[in-house]
Amino acid sequence: MSFILRRVSTTKTGKQIVRDQPLPGDTITLGRDSSNIIHVADLAVNPQHATISSTDGRTVRVTAQEGLGFDLNGRSETVADIDSAAGGELRFGGHRLTIAREDDKIILLVERIDELSQSSKDVDEAKAFSLQGVMLGKRVGAWAFAVLMLAAFLIGPIWAWYSYKSVDERPDGFHADSSWSSGPLSSAHASLKDDCQSCHVEPFVAVTDTACVSCHTGEHKAMSTAHAGAPTAMLLAARAPDGGFDKLLANVGEVFNRPQGRCVDCHTEHEGAGPMAATPQKFCVDCHDGMQGRLKAAGHPTLLADAADFGTGHPEFRPLVRAAPGAKLARAAPGKGTVDYNGLKFPHDVHLQATGGVARMAASFRGRHDFGQKLECENCHRVEADGVRVKPVEMERDCAMCHSLAFETVGGVTRTLRHGEPDQVIADLTAYYRSTPPARPLQLGGMQRRRPGAYAEGQVYNIYFNEVAVRPSRAQDAVRAVFSKGGACYDCHTIFAPAAGNNWRVAAVNQTARYLQKGWFDHDAHRETDCADCHTAAPGSKTSTDLLVPGLRQCRDCHVGESGARLVKVETATESPCAMCHEYHSDGGQPWAPKRQRKVNSAAITNKPLRATYGVSLITGAEGRGLYKVTWRTPALHAASRGG
Repeated sequence: MSFILRRVSTTKTGKQIVRDQPLPGDTITLGRDSSNIIHVADLAVNPQHATISSTDGRTVRVTAQEGLGFDLNGRSETVADIDSAAGGELRFGGHRLTIAREDDKIILLVERIDELSQSSKDVDEAKAFSLQGVMLGKRVGAWAFAVLMLAAFLIGPIWAWYSYKSVDERPDGFHADSSWSSGPLSSAHASLKDDCQSCHVEPFVAVTDTACVSCHTGEHKAMSTAHAGAPTAMLLAARAPDGGFDKLLANVGEVFNRPQGRCVDCHTEHEGAGPMAATPQKFCVDCHDGMQGRLKAAGHPTLLADAADFGTGHPEFRPLVRAAPGAKLARAAPGKGTVDYNGLKFPHDVHLQATGGVARMAASFRGRHDFGQKLECENCHRVEADGVRVKPVEMERDCAMCHSLAFETVGGVTRTLRHGEPDQVIADLTAYYRSTPPARPLQLGGMQRRRPGAYAEGQVYNIYFNEVAVRPSRAQDAVRAVFSKGGACYDCHTIFAPAAGNNWRVAAVNQTARYLQKGWFDHDAHRETDCADCHTAAPGSKTSTDLLVPGLRQCRDCHVGESGARLVKVETATESPCAMCHEYHSDGGQPWAPKRQRKVNSAAITNKPLRATYGVSLITGAEGRGLYKVTWRTPALHAASRGG
């Protein structure tokens, strides 16, 4: 058994159009709600008005659902059983439902018999629930809204801007042109929140570089020399040409007076009240990705390698090294086997061993020099006060704890050789042997009786007076011993023997203060990491010419690209854009940190050690061997020995 819904509609010409639609199931719902199978758009009909069902395929039961009944052959009913063969007419508001039978199908004919339902009070349902009658028309409303927007977001802001054009700081309160602001200023520019004209000098003109430089007077002077000193044609050739939507944006910007290459292209404002965000990586990659080929094609060949992303496309580091003794600093060539001659002899492996003589000596100094069971890197290599670079190693501060230069104790005061001054060492030893006699034997002291013949050869008197006679010549032997193998200077320094009238010479020590001139590294940010985790070659290094600066591979153990891209498996990944390590304005500060947040290196390099840490009595023993009791001085340091 099935129901057929038949709808009859009449055209304007009076022609009737009949449409049949099979209805599923044995129960049909009727009502004003659109979810009903038979939808009757009439306010006189409830949303769920009635159900129509048939169990035998002949008799149709109509049941009212929500209190309002229906008319059946002129009578009001709530439940009615209708024989489909005999037929019947039901009325729901302004609609008529006729039940009939054709073959074995029940026909439900729905017609609208009234122009409008009486209960709708001659108002269409759509209009009855519309606000059209109490509001402006669409056209008038659109024009009114346009005028309101024009006044609120154009005329008002322009008036506010001109009203405070010559005012240094606006009074508190609402200002119409604040509606143009895309967000709060960063903390670096928070003081300018009431002084829009300091940056936006002219209305409808984008912020110019002149407005930035009026306050940031030193930034352009400190701009990276690789960019500030490059020809304009070279800078233009390095940048990848815009394409697609980017090219369209660039053209639109030019039309509306927003040229490219301004300060605000990288330093974007109104993006939050915190610190100004670091420059996105794409601003660097626009030039440096594929730059080598573009510059070569434009006639500007460069040695700079292409760089796109630290995790996937970054060249190997090229630290500054001295390729030969006394050579000038130069960037290391790519590849293995790089050496760095600093003038010292130092085996890291011996000093970092967990066992052996060095470890035993370090353990014996525990509690006095902050040593552990063995020497650690930080026992000799000390980070600057700003936490960035490592101080140059100094003999008195970092080595004298184990390597003593004491040579005589006089009245409880220990005399030491002058470190770093070979000529002074020679002079001190020569003066010592010329002015100081050998220790007088006890047999020659007091009123002790002497046997005849005591002055004979081989006797005490003879030996002593011979020693007194030859003692001045012993100075040369002492000097030779200090500078020769096994001497105080030889083990750590390269010694040049006297030749052609020259005295003993020591190879100059050149400690590189900064190996990676183009990159930034903060040791303080890595203080939770063991030194050997990055300087992996240090524990096995047998000579000081080994370059122990970590390579790209060590950094990629933790650092990945800006978007997390990587070539190796990383457990704890730190996303690292270009601005994390590279600075564009070479002011010496951390690339992404404001100046006031940067640490200032206030530690001066001096030869005067802290008494509690470097007193020689802690090494030689106060009672048995005497103390160092000297006046420390601060000699002039040449540029290679300065830190920073």
